[in-house]
Amino acid sequence: MTLINNMNDLLEIYEVKASDTLSKIGSGIGMTGDEVRDFHNANCEQHGMMYFNSLIGIEKIILPKNHKSAVQIKKENTDSVPAKILSPEFYAETYEVVESYESDFENKLEINYTLDIQLTKIEENQVKSFAASVHCYNFQKNGEKPDDKMSELSIACAQSIAPIQFYISSEGKVSGISHFENLLKTFEEKRKDLEDFYIGEVSKKYMDKFAEGLSNKEYFEKQLSSTLLYQVLFPRMTWFHKYDVWKDEFYLVKNSFPLNCVFKAEFIHLDEEQIQTGIKGEIEDNISLQELLKGRKFEEEPDEPLVGVVELKYTTEKNTKQLLSAEAGIALLHEGEIYRKQKIKLSKI
Repeated sequence: MTLINNMNDLLEIYEVKASDTLSKIGSGIGMTGDEVRDFHNANCEQHGMMYFNSLIGIEKIILPKNHKSAVQIKKENTDSVPAKILSPEFYAETYEVVESYESDFENKLEINYTLDIQLTKIEENQVKSFAASVHCYNFQKNGEKPDDKMSELSIACAQSIAPIQFYISSEGKVSGISHFENLLKTFEEKRKDLEDFYIGEVSKKYMDKFAEGLSNKEYFEKQLSSTLLYQVLFPRMTWFHKYDVWKDEFYLVKNSFPLNCVFKAEFIHLDEEQIQTGIKGEIEDNISLQELLKGRKFEEEPDEPLVGVVELKYTTEKNTKQLLSAEAGIALLHEGEIYRKQKIKLSKI
């Protein structure tokens, strides 16, 4: 195939030969004959060339430069994204995290912190899984170190049992908390030191409530797994290989119930070294805002069904397959108005 006359970085002119057919031309660049004709006709007017239905009497046609077929694009994407099976190399050691919350009933809140993660491979009965050790620290609230006692106490209680260890399946799904029975014991051992600093009835009640949560495995696991942080931090590895619409569960509100969402992925090659996997989803369940906030479904159908959207972006390194950054946003719309927005971004340090 002879291409002549470089028009720009995207288009080139092809000189038609007597033996050519649209199918023959197309086969050389991964297009069908109809795609070749339609592409030329969509671009010919702006370049002063003739519109055509057949090649009879046509001397030159416009073709895309460096065209890639759907099969070629899929292979290129598959070779660039992380594998379907999780590996310890997927995570960097440390990420900076920024979370923000906005709603129509409270001021915007931004929380910054540092997250360390370490993945260790486990193999039992020829089944491979992982233990993920996660430690969050250096918290800031709206750019400053929290100075109110309740925020300080909340962070201190969380730090007393850090790092948390999760069981992660080879597909990337959280399957439980490792050595959960030791968390309450660890907290109780450190509680006296906390009580020496955080005194008063309010502090005591908070620590009692924290200890109560550590005595209820199902409650504690749901608390963590329903946060936006851990849903984003532990993606399903199959998400990086989706080319059709799929359904999955996602928590749009912490400590509520998961919602069935319809997702669609797209792949953007940012440069020769990085690829971004973008995932957009909308809730499929017919529920009300009140149901979601209360954490239970009502028997009657809602008069005003909730609209909820989720957007995720994972930037990974093409060669090492390592997670460089992850972003997510959730928006809840009630009666046509945005009720709440939440965003999070993790960036490799």
